[in-house]
Amino acid sequence: MELNVKYRDYVLDEFQIQSITEIENGHSLVLSAPTGSGKTLVAEYLIEKVLKTDQRIIYTSPIKALSNQKYRDFSRLYGDKVGILTGDVVVNRDAQALIVTTEVYRNMAIEDPEAIADVAYVIFDEIHFLGDIERGTVWEESIIFSPKTVRFLALSATIPNCDELARWIESVIDHQVKVISHNQRAVPLSFLFSYNKQLLTFKDLRSKLRGKSALTEGPRDRFAKKEGDFRHFDTIKQLRIQDRLPLLYFVFSRALADKLAMDTARKMDFTTQQEKEHIEEMVDNCIEKYQLHNLETAQNLREELIHGVGRHHAGLLPQLKELVEVLFAERILKVLFVTETFAVGVNMPARSVAYDALKKYDGRSFRPMQSLEFTQISGRAGRRGIDKTGWVVVPHLPRDLSLEELQNLVYGDIEPLLSQFDLSFNSVLNLYSGHKSEEVRMILKRNFAQFQANKKLPELTEKVAKMRLEIEQVAPRCPEKKNDFEEFMVFYKKKQAKIDTMNHQLDDIRFGMRGKRSRSYQADIEKQFAISHQELSDQEKTFICGKCRSLSKCTARFYQAARLKKKLDYWRGLLEEQGELQLPLYERKLELLRQLGYIDEKGLLARGELASRIHTEEITVTELYFAGYFHECDEHEINAICLSLIYEHRRRGNNNEQPRSISKLPEKVKSARGFVNSLARQHPFIKPLETRICHVILAWSNGSAFEDMMAMCDIPEGDLIRAFRQVIDLIRQIRDAVKDQSLRDKLLNCLAAINRDIVLATELRD
Repeated sequence: MELNVKYRDYVLDEFQIQSITEIENGHSLVLSAPTGSGKTLVAEYLIEKVLKTDQRIIYTSPIKALSNQKYRDFSRLYGDKVGILTGDVVVNRDAQALIVTTEVYRNMAIEDPEAIADVAYVIFDEIHFLGDIERGTVWEESIIFSPKTVRFLALSATIPNCDELARWIESVIDHQVKVISHNQRAVPLSFLFSYNKQLLTFKDLRSKLRGKSALTEGPRDRFAKKEGDFRHFDTIKQLRIQDRLPLLYFVFSRALADKLAMDTARKMDFTTQQEKEHIEEMVDNCIEKYQLHNLETAQNLREELIHGVGRHHAGLLPQLKELVEVLFAERILKVLFVTETFAVGVNMPARSVAYDALKKYDGRSFRPMQSLEFTQISGRAGRRGIDKTGWVVVPHLPRDLSLEELQNLVYGDIEPLLSQFDLSFNSVLNLYSGHKSEEVRMILKRNFAQFQANKKLPELTEKVAKMRLEIEQVAPRCPEKKNDFEEFMVFYKKKQAKIDTMNHQLDDIRFGMRGKRSRSYQADIEKQFAISHQELSDQEKTFICGKCRSLSKCTARFYQAARLKKKLDYWRGLLEEQGELQLPLYERKLELLRQLGYIDEKGLLARGELASRIHTEEITVTELYFAGYFHECDEHEINAICLSLIYEHRRRGNNNEQPRSISKLPEKVKSARGFVNSLARQHPFIKPLETRICHVILAWSNGSAFEDMMAMCDIPEGDLIRAFRQVIDLIRQIRDAVKDQSLRDKLLNCLAAINRDIVLATELRD
């Protein structure tokens, strides 16, 4: 078919034209292209195409912030044909184009497939999240459980094994999946390396460091660290002189983003008087609208923004983050300190990107960035149609990365996407209740981990076959018509064991005794052992093989074959393990659920029915329900228990931090904590209740003002609002899962007590 090479006044790139052609031909598609290259335009074309039919389309994204952004963008384009469903935000859920988080789509596909029966296409944005350790399983299950009639558009940052990903999707959904891999950026990137207050090319950096060791490169005096703390000033000053602002300055700590933004705003000013007035008006309107006058963060941010400096991370209130995004999009902000969620959640490029460090904390330890992470963040440099080049400033910190490691990170190959598939109890329950054993086996064989393992199967099969052939070649072959080799070898091994024992004992006697009396004792023992040797030799000759001249050759071959059989057992075990990676895990979890009383041979029991509808700490929630806590507690206590279930305390670098007193907890919340902690001691998959900030949600649930609640803790406002929204999501799950009307009514009251004022404004903000 002929295509107009222009779409919405954009001149389409070749890869976009190819993508649209594949969509028009009715194929599923994996599209891999650099950040900011225009993948979303292909998605918009597809949405418009489906909206002209009577079918539906679902757009999934990895995080709620991105879902919210896409909802706003698509609503402006398509009006009330667009809805959003993210667990804590529900608008127009029956819309023809529905924006969801991937978790929500996965739950629909498993628990309510009828709800997506009329869906023609599913768009998976940022599908490389399939390799995320914590959340990758959700993406795989979304694909595995999708109806066969659905087509996919999978959008990804550049990954080297997109063909492998497409072949796996093809094997699951049983129709053709095309691949378009585009590696050329619309705006090329140029890399600079900050070192000793200079911005250098890699060639110049290498020349400067020639002959220096990592030790001599590192800080050598007590002032070096302090000087390093302010290296962002040097980078910003030089980029400003070279007209390479605006700048996105990436850090891996929210506290550091706050500190650097404040320091920079105090020492530098990037805005004209007219811009200052415009910023003041916008910030004051936001503060007035959401009643943030007494919020210190809002006032600090106001001062920073007026100077053209901003910050953006999950600890900020969503309303303030959105304000920052609007000002940045208007090109008023010149320096924005951001964490890596900005690279995923917000599509806002800048002329330059800089890194404060190249190591990050991943929840367990500090590790160097991966190439895919580095590529995605760096991809924010360079605005299409505005900049000829995007500039990326990379620090050379010898104590973090050697020069060679730095070179590999910046210029090396990107790691392939690897499966992180892991079955949750919720998945196991839904598989057990909705599918026969053979169907389950087939489903478990469809995951990406199994697909990747299957690539090794031919190699393993070949190894096993080769090992069997070697065993056959070395195995003893008797030239006689009759033999008793198997029986003989049983005797022969016992005989050798006895001889070895006698030899050890003789050695002990020879080297452990001295004197004439010892020598006579030694002679007696040697005589006894000689008699035993003769008896064994006589016994050996009673076997056919014991009298054969080929005996030594046959026994040597036997032991050689035995060694090879051990290797064969290893490779065969590996082959069997690779053949069904998930089945043993599934069966172990089934057995646990059977012991806990969630299932029997007929299907789900009452506990299992409830847990199959809960997606957050499903076992703990179910046990609390059946212990009567949700029935016996009041609304505020239920809210506190639910916060304790989802909250993960983040240490904020204060070693003197003291946990809040737990004596103020209501007795029923204390009881729930003791109940869950007892379960956690029995089962490692259950985590103890974190009641550290229960007093905060109890105050909010009882009607406290937001600023009063914030004065009760040292948690960033954004983190607290997000935790409350997670509580709302969990309570909605429980409400939808239970049948008791009085409890459902109580849970509605729980929601009303939390979902008010600024928390509600976060859900419904315009």
